[in-house]
Amino acid sequence: MASEVRDRVTEWLTSADSCFLIGAGCSFCAGKPLIGQLTSQVLDKVDPSIKAEFGGLKPAGDRSSTIEDLINYLVRYQAILATVTNPTEHKLNPNWIESSLTAIKKEIVGAIVDDWVSSDVHRRFFQRIASHRKPLDIFTLNYDTIIEASLDEMRTGYIDGFRGTNKAWFDPALFDEAQERSPIVRLYKLHGSINWIRDPSGHVRRANIRSTDDLKDQPVVVYPSEQKYVQTQYGVYETLLGRFRNRLRSSGVNDRLVTAGYSFNDDHINEAIIDSICADRSNLTVIAFVGAETNVTAQKARLEAIERRCDRRFNAFVGNSFYVGSALAEEDAKELLSLELWKFEQMVDFVAGAGS
Repeated sequence: MASEVRDRVTEWLTSADSCFLIGAGCSFCAGKPLIGQLTSQVLDKVDPSIKAEFGGLKPAGDRSSTIEDLINYLVRYQAILATVTNPTEHKLNPNWIESSLTAIKKEIVGAIVDDWVSSDVHRRFFQRIASHRKPLDIFTLNYDTIIEASLDEMRTGYIDGFRGTNKAWFDPALFDEAQERSPIVRLYKLHGSINWIRDPSGHVRRANIRSTDDLKDQPVVVYPSEQKYVQTQYGVYETLLGRFRNRLRSSGVNDRLVTAGYSFNDDHINEAIIDSICADRSNLTVIAFVGAETNVTAQKARLEAIERRCDRRFNAFVGNSFYVGSALAEEDAKELLSLELWKFEQMVDFVAGAGS
């Protein structure tokens, strides 16, 4: 690879003006399941009535339905039932929905939880990029705690929006207090976390959870739902998505969002990104490293549709298959695709050197 191209890609990944959106693909190298695997694992263990509801879901666009789609469906159904006078007369009743959501979340936790284990790949990633003079913003859609465990092992400070220790409470002002601290990572878990619980008063707290036993009968907060359906239930979600939008509209000279392990299949996240690029005086550019899907033709059409809405400031390097965007010349993009940076460990090797 030409040195100028390597330098440009390295700058994308290490600039103090870059922030990151991390999806499930980035936890795969640490032994966590991808969404398809997670869906299968959960459905294998839940009640057949829950499986039946999942079986009735339409495919989501050009992809198969996932367990997150089922959660979204049940949350929407729950919201609708809250507006009628006789909810128990409907096909699904509120008690069944609530118990089903609890069962699904319990199985998600069981598939993901560990004893606060860090990842060598994640440690090398943060060692390379978390040395800025200003805070590094990491947005993640993952429920696991790999990032937190890795930062703990590195003794690198981070803020996740919770104040306190045992049963810490959510206080978004912490993100602002971290503005001048360095090195510091600001971690925004947009879809919740396996170590977040909702207390009896409805407040979201971060618990000291290290194993499945710690989570027994806990009301875990994971919610991959659209904002309009959950904002009245979880102020945390609304606040974090707002922070995501505000960060993407930053006035940084080379404001950039780098995505890794994210498939661009979540409409509410996509719209937040597109709106931020199209906002008045925005200078945001998106650099996305994405794994190729089974239907590459449909995937390319979906990403090209996003690019058309983004004033040519959306760039996606997909597997070793194709490139959408204008940040690199065609030949340079082909060479970059061959490195398969959509694999998180490959990206880290590229920017931080191969691990042991």
